[in-house]
Amino acid sequence: MVVALDRRTVLISALLAAAAGPTAAQEKITLRLAESLPAGHVIHELVAKPFMELVTKATNGQVVFQHYPAEQLGKAKDMAQLTVAGVADVSYIVPSYSSEKYPLTAVAELPGIFDTECQASLAFYKISHNGGILETKEFGPNQLRPLVTIALPAYQIQLATGREVKTAKDLEGLKIRTTGGAMDLMMRSIGGVPVRMAAPEIYESLTRGTLDGVIFSYQSSVSYDFGKILKSGTEGLNFGTAIFTYSIGEAKFKSLPENVRKVLVEAGEQTTREGCKRFEDGEKGATEKIKSQGMKVINFSADDKKVFDTAFKDTVADERLFFAIPGALCVPCRQLYVDRQLIGILGLNEAQCTFAIQSDRILRAGAA
Repeated sequence: MVVALDRRTVLISALLAAAAGPTAAQEKITLRLAESLPAGHVIHELVAKPFMELVTKATNGQVVFQHYPAEQLGKAKDMAQLTVAGVADVSYIVPSYSSEKYPLTAVAELPGIFDTECQASLAFYKISHNGGILETKEFGPNQLRPLVTIALPAYQIQLATGREVKTAKDLEGLKIRTTGGAMDLMMRSIGGVPVRMAAPEIYESLTRGTLDGVIFSYQSSVSYDFGKILKSGTEGLNFGTAIFTYSIGEAKFKSLPENVRKVLVEAGEQTTREGCKRFEDGEKGATEKIKSQGMKVINFSADDKKVFDTAFKDTVADERLFFAIPGALCVPCRQLYVDRQLIGILGLNEAQCTFAIQSDRILRAGAA
C-alpha cells in the first residue's frame, strides 16, 4: 500500500507540473522585424541578422523573430509611425525620412562632423539613450526606443547621368537623391537640386532619368544593384552620411518581460559597436566592385575640394561652418538652441555658434 501511494503521489505531482507548465516556463515571444530593405541587403546582413541572433541566443530561444523585408509591412517613410502603432515590433528606421519629427537627429548626417562610422555610431547611441538629448527631445516624445544606431560610411556622389562631371561647378543643377533634412541643405550648398526619396524608389527613378544621381554609400549601392547603371562617382570624399536605427515602439517595449527588455538593450548596444566596424571594413570592397562594373571615378582638383570645404567648414578656424555661414553670425547665436551635452559629444566645442545656427535653421525648416 505504501508503494502504491508513493506511485500515485508521483503521478499526481507530474500531472500538476504539466498543468502548470505554460505558467512556469518562459512564454515564447515572436517579434516582427520589418525593413524597407530588399532581402539580402548589406544592412540586414551586417546589422539586423546579428542582432536577431544575439537576442534569440541570449534568451535561450524565448524570443524569435519573423522577418518582413522589402516594405511588406509599410513604406520606408512610414516605418516610425507604423512601429509605434504596433504594425511591426522592431523596424529599420531612417529618422531623416521623417525629419520634421527628428530634426536634431538629422544634424548628425552633415559632412565633416565625424571621421569614422564607429565614432558617429557610438556618439549617436550615447545621445539617444540614458537621458541623452535625442532620447528626451525626439525619440521619447515620439514614443520610439532605438535599440541599434548606425552611421553609414561617408556618402559619395554617384551619377547615372551621361553628363560629364569634372569640376564642382558641373554638379550645379543635377537632381540628386537625398534622405531629406540636413542633407537637403548640404546639397543646395554645392549647387545641386535635392530630391527627397526613400531608397527603394531610387533605381526606377535613375533608369527613367527623373534622378541624375544619388548620395549613397557604395555598400548600399551594391545591395540595390546600382552598379550596372552608374556612370561616374566620387571616392574618398565626405558628403555626409545617413543615420539609421532598429527601433521598437515604447509601448511594445514596456509590455515585454524584464529579462527580454534587458537582452534587447544589451544586444542593441553590442550590435552597434560591432556593426559599425563591419561597415568600416566593407566599404572599400564595395567601392571596387562598383568601379569594376564600369563606374568612372570623378577626380576633383584641389581647388574643387576647397569649394566643398568652404561649403562645409571654415578651414582657417577649424570650425564646422555648415553652408558657409559667416563667422559674424556667431555673435547673436547664443540666443539660439544650444545643448551642452550634444555639443560636447559631437566634438563641436569650438563651433557652438555654428551648430546653434544650423540646428535653428533645420528646426525652422521643419516647422515651415
